[in-house]
Amino acid sequence: MNYPNLYIVGAPKAGTTSLYHYLSQHPDIAIPDKEPRFFIKETIQSVSDKDPIKPYLLRSSILDEIAYTNLYAKKNEKIKCDASTQYLYHHNEVIPKIKQLKDGKSPKILIILRNPIQRAFSNYSHNYLTFEKLDFKHALEKEKYRISKGFNSFWYYKGLSTYSDSVKAYIDAFQQVKVIFFEDFVNDIDKSLVDIFDFLEVDNSFKVSHFMINKKSTGAPKSKKINTFLQSSSKFSFFKKILHNTIGEQKTKLIRELIMRKNLSKSKISLDESLKSNLESYFVEDIAQLKKILPQHNIGWLNNGTNS
Repeated sequence: MNYPNLYIVGAPKAGTTSLYHYLSQHPDIAIPDKEPRFFIKETIQSVSDKDPIKPYLLRSSILDEIAYTNLYAKKNEKIKCDASTQYLYHHNEVIPKIKQLKDGKSPKILIILRNPIQRAFSNYSHNYLTFEKLDFKHALEKEKYRISKGFNSFWYYKGLSTYSDSVKAYIDAFQQVKVIFFEDFVNDIDKSLVDIFDFLEVDNSFKVSHFMINKKSTGAPKSKKINTFLQSSSKFSFFKKILHNTIGEQKTKLIRELIMRKNLSKSKISLDESLKSNLESYFVEDIAQLKKILPQHNIGWLNNGTNS
């Protein structure tokens, strides 16, 4: 069977979608489906029916092994990639499954990390566009409850921002693991891509297009129903397939983006400074552990929210 030889395991809301769009342009890299989530099949299937994101997860994930391997079966590119971003958090489930594959190859692992406070707030902001009804403070307070009730990990704003155990697990399990930082990536995308292409052993002189990448809508929506329809609705998925066949994928994305921008109100949701301070205290120990795991990186997340 055909399995990927590259896994971009996360973290969610740390630039993985932009990275996917850039890497998928390279002629030696195939990413036929960004997040099939195959290696967290049991976790996806066990998500509570109370989780409003569950229908989207079941609809968009590829949990059948034959269907999953068929994604890569006819791909001749040097690199075949699975970019399921929840793999980082669910490392205890994912790593043993990848390790026991019988294809005899050791895959490359790519991890992109972001200031944990900014990542958590970005995660919250994403959910706020659709299903999140609480403000950030109360959503954080409800995280343990959601975990106990079987909600999927995309609701774990703090949990998905706690990196050290997951990063260590991947470094211990695989020979070729590269960790990059969101702050460095967005500061110099082209330089970062050359570094990543070198890690993947593909042509590093390839020039990517930046069109419509990192141009996402931000702000509070006028109507969450419209956003829910555009982002998660099975009805829109059907409509999207029709548009793909008639006007193409890029124009479909552009239309969707323009509608979402029109749906934005002038009000913005922002991160309260006192709450930010509390989160710094929460993440300080995990960041300290991460520094020990990655001594070659100068991680300065608690200095004005950047990576120095």
